[in-house]
Amino acid sequence: MSIGNITLKNVQNINFKSIISSDTHIKTSPYPSDSVEISNKKEVKNKKLKQLALGLGTAAATLVCATFIFAKRQSNRISKLYNEKLVLSHLPEKIDFKEAKTLEEAIKFAKETLGIKEIDKGFSLEALNTANKGIVDVSNAHKGKLFIPTRLGYKEAKKESTLAYVVRDIESKHFGDLVINKRYFDEQFLNKQIEKGLYSEDKKIFDIYKNGDVQSFYKSGAAYAFPKDGFLDLVEKYYKDKTSLSLSERQTLFYSLLQMQDAASMTHRNPIATLESIIKKLSKVLKANNINIDLTEVKKMTTEKQIEYLENTVSKLESLGAHLTVDCGEANPSSIIYHEMGHLQDYAKNLKELDLKQWRFNLGEIWEQAKHKTRTGEDISRTNIDEVNNHWGSIKDEYFKNLMEKNPKKFQKYYPEFYEFLTNQEIQQTAGKISEYAQSGIGEFIADTYADMVAGKKIPKDVLDLYRKYNGPEFI
Repeated sequence: MSIGNITLKNVQNINFKSIISSDTHIKTSPYPSDSVEISNKKEVKNKKLKQLALGLGTAAATLVCATFIFAKRQSNRISKLYNEKLVLSHLPEKIDFKEAKTLEEAIKFAKETLGIKEIDKGFSLEALNTANKGIVDVSNAHKGKLFIPTRLGYKEAKKESTLAYVVRDIESKHFGDLVINKRYFDEQFLNKQIEKGLYSEDKKIFDIYKNGDVQSFYKSGAAYAFPKDGFLDLVEKYYKDKTSLSLSERQTLFYSLLQMQDAASMTHRNPIATLESIIKKLSKVLKANNINIDLTEVKKMTTEKQIEYLENTVSKLESLGAHLTVDCGEANPSSIIYHEMGHLQDYAKNLKELDLKQWRFNLGEIWEQAKHKTRTGEDISRTNIDEVNNHWGSIKDEYFKNLMEKNPKKFQKYYPEFYEFLTNQEIQQTAGKISEYAQSGIGEFIADTYADMVAGKKIPKDVLDLYRKYNGPEFI
Protein backbone atom coordinates (compact mmCIF):
# COMPACT_ATOMS: atom_id res chain seq x y z
CA MET A 1 0.00 0.00 0.00
CA SER A 2 1.31 3.43 -0.85
CA ILE A 3 0.56 7.09 -0.34
CA GLY A 4 0.38 10.08 -2.62
CA ASN A 5 0.03 13.81 -2.17
CA ILE A 6 -3.25 14.47 -3.97
CA THR A 7 -3.86 18.06 -5.04
CA LEU A 8 -6.05 19.77 -7.61
CA LYS A 9 -3.12 19.54 -9.99
CA ASN A 10 -2.95 15.77 -10.05
CA VAL A 11 -6.38 14.58 -8.98
CA GLN A 12 -7.39 11.57 -11.08
CA ASN A 13 -9.50 12.08 -14.19
CA ILE A 14 -10.27 8.39 -14.53
CA ASN A 15 -8.68 7.86 -17.86
CA PHE A 16 -5.53 6.02 -18.73
CA LYS A 17 -3.25 9.04 -19.00
CA SER A 18 -4.26 10.34 -15.60
CA ILE A 19 -3.69 6.95 -14.00
CA ILE A 20 -0.14 6.55 -15.22
CA SER A 21 0.83 10.16 -14.54
CA SER A 22 -0.12 10.06 -10.86
CA ASP A 23 2.66 10.78 -8.40
CA THR A 24 1.41 8.00 -6.15
CA HIS A 25 3.61 4.91 -6.20
CA ILE A 26 3.03 1.27 -5.47
CA LYS A 27 5.63 -0.88 -3.79
CA THR A 28 6.10 -4.27 -5.33
CA SER A 29 9.20 -6.15 -6.37
CA PRO A 30 10.38 -4.19 -9.45
CA TYR A 31 9.62 -5.80 -12.80
CA PRO A 32 10.76 -8.26 -14.00
CA SER A 33 11.40 -9.70 -10.55
CA ASP A 34 7.66 -9.78 -9.86
CA SER A 35 7.18 -12.95 -11.84
CA VAL A 36 8.91 -15.77 -13.61
CA GLU A 37 7.87 -17.36 -16.86
CA ILE A 38 6.76 -20.95 -16.46
CA SER A 39 5.83 -23.33 -19.24
CA ASN A 40 4.84 -26.95 -19.12
CA LYS A 41 1.88 -26.82 -21.48
CA LYS A 42 1.32 -29.92 -23.59
CA GLU A 43 0.29 -27.84 -26.62
CA VAL A 44 3.80 -26.42 -26.84
CA LYS A 45 5.24 -29.16 -29.03
CA ASN A 46 8.75 -29.67 -30.34
CA LYS A 47 7.28 -28.98 -33.77
CA LYS A 48 6.42 -25.42 -32.71
CA LEU A 49 9.90 -24.88 -31.39
CA LYS A 50 11.38 -26.10 -34.67
CA GLN A 51 9.12 -23.77 -36.62
CA LEU A 52 10.14 -20.96 -34.36
CA ALA A 53 13.78 -21.83 -34.94
CA LEU A 54 13.40 -21.32 -38.69
CA GLY A 55 12.32 -17.75 -38.10
CA LEU A 56 14.81 -16.94 -35.39
CA GLY A 57 18.01 -18.43 -36.65
CA THR A 58 20.20 -20.93 -34.78
CA ALA A 59 21.46 -18.68 -31.97
CA ALA A 60 18.09 -17.18 -31.13
CA ALA A 61 16.31 -20.55 -31.39
CA THR A 62 18.87 -22.10 -29.06
CA LEU A 63 18.20 -19.28 -26.63
CA VAL A 64 14.44 -19.87 -26.75
CA CYS A 65 14.80 -23.65 -26.40
CA ALA A 66 17.13 -23.23 -23.44
CA THR A 67 14.62 -20.85 -21.90
CA PHE A 68 11.82 -23.36 -22.45
CA ILE A 69 13.78 -26.16 -20.75
CA PHE A 70 14.76 -23.86 -17.89
CA ALA A 71 11.14 -22.86 -17.34
CA LYS A 72 9.94 -26.46 -17.31
CA ARG A 73 12.39 -27.22 -14.53
CA GLN A 74 11.12 -24.23 -12.58
CA SER A 75 7.51 -25.40 -12.35
CA ASN A 76 8.02 -28.15 -9.77
CA ARG A 77 10.22 -25.94 -7.59
CA ILE A 78 7.76 -23.06 -7.68
CA SER A 79 4.81 -25.34 -7.04
CA LYS A 80 6.67 -26.63 -3.98
CA LEU A 81 7.27 -23.03 -2.86
CA TYR A 82 3.55 -22.24 -3.03
CA ASN A 83 2.74 -25.30 -0.97
CA GLU A 84 5.33 -24.35 1.66
CA LYS A 85 4.60 -20.62 1.88
CA LEU A 86 0.86 -20.44 1.27
CA VAL A 87 -0.59 -22.69 3.92
CA LEU A 88 -4.13 -22.28 5.21
CA SER A 89 -4.06 -21.68 8.96
CA HIS A 90 -6.76 -22.73 11.40
CA LEU A 91 -6.63 -20.22 14.24
CA PRO A 92 -9.33 -19.75 16.88
CA GLU A 93 -12.51 -18.22 15.42
CA LYS A 94 -12.19 -15.24 17.74
CA ILE A 95 -8.89 -13.95 19.08
CA ASP A 96 -8.85 -11.23 21.72
CA PHE A 97 -6.06 -8.73 21.21
CA LYS A 98 -4.34 -6.72 23.91
CA GLU A 99 -1.35 -4.52 23.22
CA ALA A 100 1.80 -6.14 24.49
CA LYS A 101 3.77 -4.24 27.13
CA THR A 102 7.13 -5.60 26.03
CA LEU A 103 8.68 -6.63 22.73
CA GLU A 104 9.22 -10.16 24.03
CA GLU A 105 5.52 -10.43 24.82
CA ALA A 106 4.61 -9.16 21.31
CA ILE A 107 6.96 -11.68 19.66
CA LYS A 108 5.50 -14.51 21.72
CA PHE A 109 1.97 -13.52 20.68
CA ALA A 110 2.92 -13.39 16.99
CA LYS A 111 4.58 -16.80 17.09
CA GLU A 112 2.41 -18.75 19.48
CA THR A 113 -1.04 -17.25 18.88
CA LEU A 114 -0.79 -16.26 15.22
CA GLY A 115 1.63 -18.96 14.07
CA ILE A 116 4.16 -16.62 12.45
CA LYS A 117 7.44 -18.52 12.31
CA GLU A 118 9.94 -15.69 11.89
CA ILE A 119 10.08 -12.09 13.15
CA ASP A 120 12.77 -9.71 11.94
CA LYS A 121 15.21 -8.43 14.53
CA GLY A 122 14.93 -4.73 15.31
CA PHE A 123 11.12 -4.58 15.39
CA SER A 124 9.84 -1.79 17.59
CA LEU A 125 7.14 -2.66 20.11
CA GLU A 126 4.70 -0.24 18.45
CA ALA A 127 5.29 -1.73 15.00
CA LEU A 128 4.84 -5.33 16.13
CA ASN A 129 1.70 -4.44 18.08
CA THR A 130 0.31 -2.79 14.93
CA ALA A 131 1.09 -5.85 12.82
CA ASN A 132 -0.35 -8.24 15.40
CA LYS A 133 -3.50 -6.16 15.79
CA GLY A 134 -4.05 -5.99 12.02
CA ILE A 135 -3.56 -9.73 11.55
CA VAL A 136 -5.90 -10.50 14.46
CA ASP A 137 -8.63 -8.34 12.88
CA VAL A 138 -8.21 -10.15 9.56
CA SER A 139 -8.17 -13.55 11.27
CA ASN A 140 -11.38 -12.77 13.14
CA ALA A 141 -13.02 -11.68 9.87
CA HIS A 142 -12.15 -15.11 8.45
CA LYS A 143 -13.07 -16.95 11.66
CA GLY A 144 -9.50 -18.22 11.88
CA LYS A 145 -9.26 -19.83 8.44
CA LEU A 146 -6.79 -17.74 6.46
CA PHE A 147 -3.26 -17.60 5.07
CA ILE A 148 -0.75 -16.22 7.57
CA PRO A 149 2.65 -14.81 6.52
CA THR A 150 5.47 -17.08 7.64
CA ARG A 151 7.68 -14.04 8.29
CA LEU A 152 7.18 -10.46 9.41
CA GLY A 153 9.81 -8.14 7.97
CA TYR A 154 10.71 -4.72 9.35
CA LYS A 155 12.97 -2.46 7.34
CA GLU A 156 13.26 0.94 5.74
CA ALA A 157 11.71 0.66 2.29
CA LYS A 158 13.45 2.31 -0.65
CA LYS A 159 10.41 4.44 -1.46
CA GLU A 160 9.05 6.69 1.25
CA SER A 161 5.55 6.21 -0.12
CA THR A 162 5.57 2.51 0.72
CA LEU A 163 3.73 1.79 3.95
CA ALA A 164 4.05 -1.99 3.80
CA TYR A 165 4.19 -4.73 1.19
CA VAL A 166 3.96 -8.45 0.62
CA VAL A 167 6.91 -10.00 -1.22
CA ARG A 168 5.51 -11.37 -4.48
CA ASP A 169 8.67 -12.52 -6.25
CA ILE A 170 7.78 -16.17 -6.78
CA GLU A 171 11.44 -17.15 -7.01
CA SER A 172 12.32 -15.61 -3.66
CA LYS A 173 12.56 -17.59 -0.45
CA HIS A 174 10.75 -14.62 1.09
CA PHE A 175 7.72 -14.95 -1.19
CA GLY A 176 4.59 -14.16 0.83
CA ASP A 177 6.44 -12.35 3.64
CA LEU A 178 4.74 -9.27 5.09
CA VAL A 179 7.19 -6.36 5.37
CA ILE A 180 6.50 -3.10 7.24
CA ASN A 181 8.32 0.14 6.49
CA LYS A 182 9.99 1.22 9.73
CA ARG A 183 9.76 4.88 8.67
CA TYR A 184 6.13 4.88 9.69
CA PHE A 185 7.13 4.34 13.28
CA ASP A 186 9.53 7.28 13.31
CA GLU A 187 8.07 10.45 14.87
CA GLN A 188 10.11 12.89 12.77
CA PHE A 189 9.10 11.20 9.54
CA LEU A 190 5.44 11.15 10.57
CA ASN A 191 5.59 14.85 11.48
CA LYS A 192 6.89 15.63 7.99
CA GLN A 193 4.06 13.63 6.39
CA ILE A 194 1.45 15.29 8.57
CA GLU A 195 2.73 18.73 7.57
CA LYS A 196 2.35 17.72 3.92
CA GLY A 197 -1.19 16.63 4.68
CA LEU A 198 -2.16 19.84 6.44
CA TYR A 199 -0.58 22.37 4.11
CA SER A 200 -0.45 22.65 0.33
CA GLU A 201 2.30 24.39 -1.60
CA ASP A 202 -0.02 27.08 -2.98
CA LYS A 203 -2.13 27.26 0.20
CA LYS A 204 -5.26 27.02 -1.94
CA ILE A 205 -6.30 23.45 -1.29
CA PHE A 206 -6.59 23.50 2.46
CA ASP A 207 -8.47 26.04 4.52
CA ILE A 208 -6.95 25.14 7.85
CA TYR A 209 -6.94 26.12 11.50
CA LYS A 210 -8.23 29.69 11.81
CA ASN A 211 -9.17 31.53 14.95
CA GLY A 212 -9.47 28.36 16.96
CA ASP A 213 -11.69 26.55 14.43
CA VAL A 214 -10.89 23.87 11.92
CA GLN A 215 -12.47 24.93 8.64
CA SER A 216 -13.08 22.86 5.51
CA PHE A 217 -9.89 20.93 5.05
CA TYR A 218 -9.85 19.75 1.50
CA LYS A 219 -11.49 20.84 -1.72
CA SER A 220 -11.36 18.67 -4.81
CA GLY A 221 -13.35 20.15 -7.66
CA ALA A 222 -16.72 19.04 -6.36
CA ALA A 223 -16.46 18.21 -2.68
CA TYR A 224 -15.36 19.70 0.59
CA ALA A 225 -14.06 17.16 3.08
CA PHE A 226 -14.62 17.86 6.75
CA PRO A 227 -12.86 16.08 9.60
CA LYS A 228 -15.11 14.88 12.40
CA ASP A 229 -15.14 13.03 15.71
CA GLY A 230 -11.71 11.95 16.97
CA PHE A 231 -10.07 13.07 13.74
CA LEU A 232 -11.02 16.68 14.47
CA ASP A 233 -9.77 16.36 18.05
CA LEU A 234 -6.38 15.14 16.81
CA VAL A 235 -6.09 18.05 14.36
CA GLU A 236 -6.81 20.59 17.07
CA LYS A 237 -4.41 18.88 19.45
CA TYR A 238 -1.71 18.94 16.77
CA TYR A 239 -2.12 22.67 16.12
CA LYS A 240 -2.11 23.55 19.80
CA ASP A 241 0.93 21.46 20.70
CA LYS A 242 2.27 19.00 18.14
CA THR A 243 4.71 17.56 20.69
CA SER A 244 1.79 16.35 22.82
CA LEU A 245 0.73 13.64 20.31
CA SER A 246 1.79 10.08 20.98
CA LEU A 247 3.25 7.95 18.16
CA SER A 248 -0.09 6.16 17.82
CA GLU A 249 -1.94 9.49 17.58
CA ARG A 250 0.48 10.74 14.92
CA GLN A 251 -0.11 7.63 12.87
CA THR A 252 -3.88 7.94 13.22
CA LEU A 253 -3.76 11.60 12.16
CA PHE A 254 -1.54 10.79 9.21
CA TYR A 255 -3.80 7.97 7.93
CA SER A 256 -6.88 10.10 8.55
CA LEU A 257 -5.47 12.90 6.40
CA LEU A 258 -4.84 10.41 3.59
CA GLN A 259 -8.37 9.09 3.93
CA MET A 260 -9.79 12.62 3.80
CA GLN A 261 -7.89 13.49 0.65
CA ASP A 262 -8.93 10.27 -1.02
CA ALA A 263 -12.59 10.70 -0.01
CA ALA A 264 -12.78 14.17 -1.57
CA SER A 265 -10.97 13.16 -4.77
CA MET A 266 -13.49 10.34 -5.33
CA THR A 267 -15.71 12.98 -6.93
CA HIS A 268 -13.41 12.93 -9.95
CA ARG A 269 -12.78 9.21 -9.90
CA ASN A 270 -16.49 8.55 -10.22
CA PRO A 271 -18.30 11.64 -11.52
CA ILE A 272 -21.56 9.71 -12.08
CA ALA A 273 -21.75 8.66 -8.42
CA THR A 274 -20.94 12.25 -7.43
CA LEU A 275 -23.73 13.65 -9.58
CA GLU A 276 -26.13 11.09 -8.10
CA SER A 277 -25.10 12.30 -4.64
CA ILE A 278 -25.68 15.92 -5.65
CA ILE A 279 -29.16 15.05 -6.95
CA LYS A 280 -29.95 13.34 -3.65
CA LYS A 281 -28.37 15.83 -1.21
CA LEU A 282 -29.01 19.10 -3.02
CA SER A 283 -32.35 18.34 -4.67
CA LYS A 284 -34.07 21.44 -3.21
CA VAL A 285 -31.36 23.77 -4.52
CA LEU A 286 -31.48 22.13 -7.95
CA LYS A 287 -35.25 22.39 -8.16
CA ALA A 288 -35.41 25.98 -6.90
CA ASN A 289 -32.90 27.11 -9.52
CA ASN A 290 -34.16 24.97 -12.43
CA ILE A 291 -30.89 23.03 -12.66
CA ASN A 292 -31.53 19.72 -14.40
CA ILE A 293 -28.94 16.93 -14.31
CA ASP A 294 -29.67 14.45 -17.10
CA LEU A 295 -27.76 11.35 -16.00
CA THR A 296 -28.88 9.37 -19.05
CA GLU A 297 -27.04 11.80 -21.32
CA VAL A 298 -24.06 12.20 -18.98
CA LYS A 299 -23.47 8.45 -18.92
CA LYS A 300 -22.94 8.52 -22.69
CA MET A 301 -19.99 10.89 -22.27
CA THR A 302 -16.33 10.03 -21.77
CA THR A 303 -15.10 10.29 -18.20
CA GLU A 304 -13.22 13.50 -19.02
CA LYS A 305 -16.42 15.06 -20.39
CA GLN A 306 -18.35 13.81 -17.35
CA ILE A 307 -15.85 15.52 -15.05
CA GLU A 308 -16.14 18.72 -17.06
CA TYR A 309 -19.93 18.52 -16.76
CA LEU A 310 -19.61 17.86 -13.02
CA GLU A 311 -17.33 20.85 -12.48
CA ASN A 312 -19.68 23.16 -14.38
CA THR A 313 -22.59 21.93 -12.27
CA VAL A 314 -20.62 22.45 -9.07
CA SER A 315 -19.64 25.97 -10.12
CA LYS A 316 -23.33 26.84 -10.56
CA LEU A 317 -24.16 25.38 -7.15
CA GLU A 318 -21.29 27.15 -5.41
CA SER A 319 -22.40 30.47 -6.88
CA LEU A 320 -25.69 29.76 -5.08
CA GLY A 321 -23.88 29.00 -1.83
CA ALA A 322 -24.34 25.22 -2.01
CA HIS A 323 -21.66 22.55 -2.12
CA LEU A 324 -21.21 18.83 -1.65
CA THR A 325 -19.61 17.75 1.63
CA VAL A 326 -17.85 14.58 2.68
CA ASP A 327 -17.48 13.77 6.38
CA CYS A 328 -14.28 11.97 7.32
CA GLY A 329 -13.70 10.23 10.62
CA GLU A 330 -10.61 8.68 12.14
CA ALA A 331 -8.72 6.16 10.02
CA ASN A 332 -7.33 2.97 11.47
CA PRO A 333 -3.54 2.58 10.96
CA SER A 334 -4.11 -1.19 10.93
CA SER A 335 -5.77 -0.74 7.52
CA ILE A 336 -2.34 -1.04 5.89
CA ILE A 337 -2.11 -4.54 7.38
CA TYR A 338 -5.62 -5.34 6.13
CA HIS A 339 -4.55 -4.29 2.62
CA GLU A 340 -1.41 -6.41 2.60
CA MET A 341 -3.19 -9.39 4.13
CA GLY A 342 -5.71 -8.95 1.32
CA HIS A 343 -2.88 -9.36 -1.17
CA LEU A 344 -1.72 -12.49 0.62
CA GLN A 345 -5.19 -14.07 0.65
CA ASP A 346 -5.59 -13.12 -3.01
CA TYR A 347 -2.23 -14.63 -4.01
CA ALA A 348 -2.95 -17.79 -2.06
CA LYS A 349 -6.45 -18.28 -3.42
CA ASN A 350 -5.73 -17.54 -7.05
CA LEU A 351 -2.22 -18.94 -7.41
CA LYS A 352 -3.29 -22.24 -5.90
CA GLU A 353 -6.30 -22.37 -8.16
CA LEU A 354 -4.17 -21.76 -11.24
CA ASP A 355 -2.92 -24.93 -12.93
CA LEU A 356 0.83 -24.42 -13.20
CA LYS A 357 0.91 -26.80 -16.13
CA GLN A 358 -1.27 -24.43 -18.10
CA TRP A 359 1.06 -21.47 -17.74
CA ARG A 360 2.58 -20.57 -21.03
CA PHE A 361 5.27 -18.54 -22.71
CA ASN A 362 4.50 -15.34 -24.52
CA LEU A 363 6.26 -16.83 -27.54
CA GLY A 364 5.68 -13.73 -29.62
CA GLU A 365 7.45 -11.56 -27.09
CA ILE A 366 10.34 -14.03 -26.76
CA TRP A 367 10.66 -14.06 -30.55
CA GLU A 368 10.89 -10.27 -30.71
CA GLN A 369 13.40 -10.10 -27.90
CA ALA A 370 15.56 -12.90 -29.25
CA LYS A 371 15.46 -11.56 -32.82
CA HIS A 372 16.67 -8.16 -31.70
CA LYS A 373 18.95 -9.60 -29.00
CA THR A 374 17.39 -7.32 -26.40
CA ARG A 375 17.47 -9.80 -23.56
CA THR A 376 19.68 -12.56 -22.24
CA GLY A 377 18.46 -16.11 -21.73
CA GLU A 378 18.04 -15.48 -18.01
CA ASP A 379 15.97 -12.37 -18.68
CA ILE A 380 13.75 -14.19 -21.15
CA SER A 381 13.11 -16.90 -18.56
CA ARG A 382 11.29 -14.17 -16.63
CA THR A 383 9.04 -13.11 -19.49
CA ASN A 384 5.66 -12.20 -18.06
CA ILE A 385 3.21 -14.86 -17.04
CA ASP A 386 -0.08 -13.72 -18.50
CA GLU A 387 -2.19 -15.09 -15.68
CA VAL A 388 -0.07 -13.48 -12.98
CA ASN A 389 0.46 -10.03 -14.45
CA ASN A 390 -3.10 -9.73 -15.70
CA HIS A 391 -4.20 -10.13 -12.09
CA TRP A 392 -1.42 -8.47 -10.09
CA GLY A 393 0.22 -6.02 -12.43
CA SER A 394 -0.02 -2.31 -11.58
CA ILE A 395 0.08 0.60 -14.01
CA LYS A 396 2.30 2.33 -11.46
CA ASP A 397 5.02 -0.24 -12.17
CA GLU A 398 7.45 1.30 -14.67
CA TYR A 399 7.36 -1.68 -17.04
CA PHE A 400 3.59 -1.65 -17.48
CA LYS A 401 3.43 2.14 -17.55
CA ASN A 402 6.01 2.34 -20.35
CA LEU A 403 4.51 -0.56 -22.30
CA MET A 404 1.03 0.96 -22.21
CA GLU A 405 2.33 4.37 -23.27
CA LYS A 406 4.55 3.10 -26.08
CA ASN A 407 2.77 -0.01 -27.32
CA PRO A 408 -0.83 -0.30 -26.08
CA LYS A 409 -1.63 -2.97 -28.70
CA LYS A 410 1.09 -5.18 -27.31
CA PHE A 411 -0.15 -4.50 -23.79
CA GLN A 412 -3.66 -5.51 -24.81
CA LYS A 413 -2.41 -8.67 -26.54
CA TYR A 414 -0.42 -10.00 -23.60
CA TYR A 415 -2.51 -8.58 -20.74
CA PRO A 416 -6.10 -8.45 -22.02
CA GLU A 417 -7.77 -8.59 -18.61
CA PHE A 418 -5.43 -5.97 -17.13
CA TYR A 419 -5.90 -3.78 -20.22
CA GLU A 420 -9.68 -3.98 -19.92
CA PHE A 421 -9.50 -3.04 -16.25
CA LEU A 422 -7.48 0.09 -17.05
CA THR A 423 -9.42 1.26 -20.10
CA ASN A 424 -13.02 0.28 -19.38
CA GLN A 425 -14.85 3.39 -18.16
CA GLU A 426 -17.40 1.54 -16.04
CA ILE A 427 -14.77 -0.67 -14.38
CA GLN A 428 -12.52 2.30 -13.61
CA GLN A 429 -15.32 4.34 -12.09
CA THR A 430 -16.47 1.38 -10.02
CA ALA A 431 -12.95 0.82 -8.69
CA GLY A 432 -12.76 4.56 -8.05
CA LYS A 433 -15.51 4.25 -5.44
CA ILE A 434 -12.91 2.50 -3.28
CA SER A 435 -9.80 4.62 -3.89
CA GLU A 436 -7.49 6.12 -6.47
CA TYR A 437 -5.07 3.35 -5.64
CA ALA A 438 -7.69 0.72 -6.46
CA GLN A 439 -7.76 1.99 -10.05
CA SER A 440 -4.13 1.08 -10.73
CA GLY A 441 -4.63 -2.66 -11.17
CA ILE A 442 -6.87 -5.62 -10.41
CA GLY A 443 -4.78 -6.77 -7.44
CA GLU A 444 -4.79 -3.32 -5.84
CA PHE A 445 -8.54 -3.02 -6.34
CA ILE A 446 -9.00 -6.39 -4.61
CA ALA A 447 -6.67 -5.51 -1.72
CA ASP A 448 -8.25 -2.10 -1.05
CA THR A 449 -11.78 -3.51 -1.25
CA TYR A 450 -10.77 -6.37 1.03
CA ALA A 451 -9.35 -3.88 3.56
CA ASP A 452 -12.64 -1.97 3.59
CA MET A 453 -14.52 -5.23 4.11
CA VAL A 454 -12.35 -6.15 7.10
CA ALA A 455 -12.89 -2.64 8.49
CA GLY A 456 -16.64 -3.22 8.32
CA LYS A 457 -17.34 -0.53 5.72
CA LYS A 458 -20.40 -0.81 3.52
CA ILE A 459 -19.36 -1.91 0.04
CA PRO A 460 -21.50 -0.77 -2.94
CA LYS A 461 -23.11 -3.58 -4.93
CA ASP A 462 -21.29 -2.77 -8.18
CA VAL A 463 -17.97 -2.86 -6.31
CA LEU A 464 -18.82 -6.25 -4.81
CA ASP A 465 -19.82 -7.57 -8.23
CA LEU A 466 -16.48 -6.45 -9.68
CA TYR A 467 -14.61 -7.91 -6.70
CA ARG A 468 -16.26 -11.29 -7.32
CA LYS A 469 -15.64 -11.06 -11.05
CA TYR A 470 -11.92 -10.98 -10.25
CA ASN A 471 -12.21 -13.80 -7.71
CA GLY A 472 -11.36 -11.70 -4.66
CA PRO A 473 -11.00 -13.60 -1.35
CA GLU A 474 -14.29 -14.17 0.45
CA PHE A 475 -15.06 -14.43 4.13
CA ILE A 476 -16.69 -17.44 5.78
